[in-house]
Amino acid sequence: MLLLSKKYGMMGCCLVRVEKTYDDTVRIWSENPADTEELGVVLGGILQPGDLFFLSGELGSGKTLFVRGLTQGMNSEELATSPTFALVHRYEGPLPLYHLDLYRLSGPEELEPLALEELLEEEAALVIEWGEPAKEVLPSTYMQVEFRRGEAENQRLITFLPSGERYRVINHLLAEELKKQAQR
Repeated sequence: MLLLSKKYGMMGCCLVRVEKTYDDTVRIWSENPADTEELGVVLGGILQPGDLFFLSGELGSGKTLFVRGLTQGMNSEELATSPTFALVHRYEGPLPLYHLDLYRLSGPEELEPLALEELLEEEAALVIEWGEPAKEVLPSTYMQVEFRRGEAENQRLITFLPSGERYRVINHLLAEELKKQAQR
């Protein structure tokens, strides 16, 4: 069942464990916040227009920190912050990134003012925290990223669950890039 289980270096400071399973799920154990952010940086270099990510996990599990890394990896003009009060934030760069936090929404009926379908038509990537209400109205192909706390205080298990061929390719590219970084 397990195709890949290795420890890779990230930013030369710490080792993280990466597993890739037969169904193209990728699990990454992050030992500290810097690793979680650096994982976002690596993924930010892979994203393309139209990519859609749903992030889930309890408050404080590293979702926004991961998105801050994405903005760095995408060469955005500013670093991500939590959009909880604004609901939507656009980060400008060579590939714009929309970051949504739907924590305060109770259902799909509250999504209409956000014009999600229009956001998807732009040449941008889209990352949605607490996105369950949006799954009913958005495409069925996306990447689900789950953040769970590990045994140590700052440890996180970050699981990338692809839905669709593009997202299986992203998981492959992510694992390969982490492997390259470990060899540097």
